[in-house]
Amino acid sequence: SLDGLSPIGEDRIAKSLKEIVEPEFLSVVERKPAVYQGGFGFQVEAGVGFGGKAGRDVGATNEDGIAERKTEIMRFANKVPLLFDGGGCALSKAVQSVDWKRYGIKDADNAPITIFIHLMSVHVPYTGAGKQAVADEPEVMEELRLALMETGRKIYRYVAMKRREEEKQQKRKLFMKYA
Repeated sequence: SLDGLSPIGEDRIAKSLKEIVEPEFLSVVERKPAVYQGGFGFQVEAGVGFGGKAGRDVGATNEDGIAERKTEIMRFANKVPLLFDGGGCALSKAVQSVDWKRYGIKDADNAPITIFIHLMSVHVPYTGAGKQAVADEPEVMEELRLALMETGRKIYRYVAMKRREEEKQQKRKLFMKYA
């Protein structure tokens, strides 16, 4: 039972990411509670901010004078940020396991996206006593992947719509040039 825990909530995650990251597009998902190892309940919340000031600034600028941004992963377990050991964490592995090209993000490591992942459980499967990373339990990994893929589908719709609009503008300019 997850009665003793409270999720952050889609609306709070969206509001926080809008204020902090200021993305061009934001997708937030709250999955239904599930169980791992036959009895430990858990729930996954995920949010992905795309464009705008999303991602972490690397300090360089591209040829257009726009600051380059790389993918940023915000990992949380029971509303507590996981600041260290990101490489060995199930939350980071779940992000890397998703094929972001399917969702219109060609280079997932260098894309201007911020990924927020929150794992809520009565017994979080940490890798060690330091509680710095989450162990990769198969059921937890699958829920994390499903949440990220759901946010990815929403981002794809936005990216595809934006691309179609740009193509339409280019065609319009071409026709106006010949008219």
